[in-house]
Amino acid sequence: MNYIKGYDTLRAFSIILVVVSHLLPSGYAFYKTRMWIVVSGTTGVQIFFTLSGFLITTILLKELKQKGKINFKNFFARRFIRLLPPLILFYIVIAVFMLRGDISSTLIGYLFSVFYAYNFVHHDYYTVELGHTWSLAVEEQFYLTWPFILNFFRRVNRLYFIVGGILIMCLIGYYIFPMLQLSQHYHTDRWFFPAVAPIIVGSLFAIFNNRYSEKWKTRFRSNYWCLIVGVGLFLYPLYSPEALLVTAPIFQAVGVSLGLIWLLYNQSSKITTIVDNFLFRYIGKISYGIYVYQGFFLRTGPGGDLVVQQYPLNIFLVLIIAVLSYEFYEKPVLGLKKKFV
Repeated sequence: MNYIKGYDTLRAFSIILVVVSHLLPSGYAFYKTRMWIVVSGTTGVQIFFTLSGFLITTILLKELKQKGKINFKNFFARRFIRLLPPLILFYIVIAVFMLRGDISSTLIGYLFSVFYAYNFVHHDYYTVELGHTWSLAVEEQFYLTWPFILNFFRRVNRLYFIVGGILIMCLIGYYIFPMLQLSQHYHTDRWFFPAVAPIIVGSLFAIFNNRYSEKWKTRFRSNYWCLIVGVGLFLYPLYSPEALLVTAPIFQAVGVSLGLIWLLYNQSSKITTIVDNFLFRYIGKISYGIYVYQGFFLRTGPGGDLVVQQYPLNIFLVLIIAVLSYEFYEKPVLGLKKKFV
């Protein structure tokens, strides 16, 4: 896909939410309010999820249209080239500090993380420095299933049926899992169902856009109502009925998706130009590295014992390492993606 202005800014906004939430003490009363659902690190992850679902599905549908099928080898090669470089460094560092005894060590938990299954890890094997890898696990599980679904059930009506079924499974997870004893031993909200909901919502909007692109170009161009409704849905936790509050990720993902569509068809808008500034654009580009490395330096909240986990040194190190990693390690590796188009 060609570069779309504003999307890196969304990535920047997402990673800022994650970093800030991991710096604040969990005892703050602010955490207990509805507003926290709007600005939490989990919400930042869900923005990433929605954007990922939209972009990946758009790319795969384009490949289906042009070539008649999805080249799975090339798809997975591109994904691993994008995702693995920072992760390899991260896991080496974590392993070293585990062996030194500086951070809690469980081989089972480590292996769960390495093999993209940390969203299913038992609390007994949970390591705070690996906690953020649950989201990487959900994304990888999506990558391992969704391309095959698109390739073999490519008719739009079938895809609508499948997406509907997945969202129903997510709704069941929102309401049923917290009632089970399993929730005492697992982060059931991070299981594939229901955690995949924002990714699927983003994918659904990609399917809509693929089918109705010509109509949407006209309907969404200079139409600020789409953007206003998107923001309103993103703020859904502030006014949601209590009984529906657990479904906030779906409503917020719809809001983010409307924002993605609006940005796509308003690339020359003053709003797009303002938000797509150099700083946010660059933070968006290095956001994946920040997300991976902050797990070690910021953990999932303050209180680390290591010197490098103390504020403000931890923030400084995360940013410096993310920049160096992107410029001198990730970018050269990313050039290999051209071989798998």
